[in-house]
Amino acid sequence: MINRHASRFLHFPPCGRGAGKGVQGDFKVSYTLIRSHRRKKTLSIQVERNGTVLVRVPFHTPQTDIDRFLKEKNQWLQKIVGRRQKHNHDRQARSFIHGERFPYLGESYALKIHERDDSDDALTFTGREFLLGRDALRGARILFHLWYQKQARVHLEERIRCLSGLLGLFPRGVAVNNARSRWGSCSPNDCLTFTWRLIMAPAEIIDYVVVHELCHMKIRNHSRDYWKLVEHILPDHKKHRAWLKDHGHLLTL
Repeated sequence: MINRHASRFLHFPPCGRGAGKGVQGDFKVSYTLIRSHRRKKTLSIQVERNGTVLVRVPFHTPQTDIDRFLKEKNQWLQKIVGRRQKHNHDRQARSFIHGERFPYLGESYALKIHERDDSDDALTFTGREFLLGRDALRGARILFHLWYQKQARVHLEERIRCLSGLLGLFPRGVAVNNARSRWGSCSPNDCLTFTWRLIMAPAEIIDYVVVHELCHMKIRNHSRDYWKLVEHILPDHKKHRAWLKDHGHLLTL
């Protein structure tokens, strides 16, 4: 059983001026406290890509222990929340106007609005640019979403077939979803799920996420043995992981 409390408001004491990239002055952040009977000892903090802060604790943890834990994590939390806020600020809302550029497999392609739609599809990709009929502008976001989702499924299924053979690990199923805070996941019954947003990233980044989840079919944690398995297939996995951390917030509509 998980008891999800309403968001609380956390007020940390002022940080010193030598805090580096940390937020100076009073640091305030709202967070959601999640008490769980499953969790026995450890307390943890998770910061979602949208800046939401989740604090997970054993069910009967006193609030004083939670406050102490949060104060110990003060500088780390400032750094992560600050990064999320910067990412959200950098992310620009799509306007779907002529000349606007959209990512696909790590490259950027311009959108061309044309007056007449002579094709069966309102949105098409020529390999050099995206073409969208003016009459379809109102539904542009949905059209792009559906197009990305379709391309993601095709590309991911192809890469999974290839990489599964290298690892000797074959998932029971593959799904594509609209997740914003998780690139991929591996279920207990070895079904893999990926967000369609990955199709915006370079091909090698997609391969990293696929390998990451395939390896979880054999090792369910992030232990040293797990990362050795990932490195056996992708020696540059640390570079790909860093790319997602630095640029992943831009993979969105």
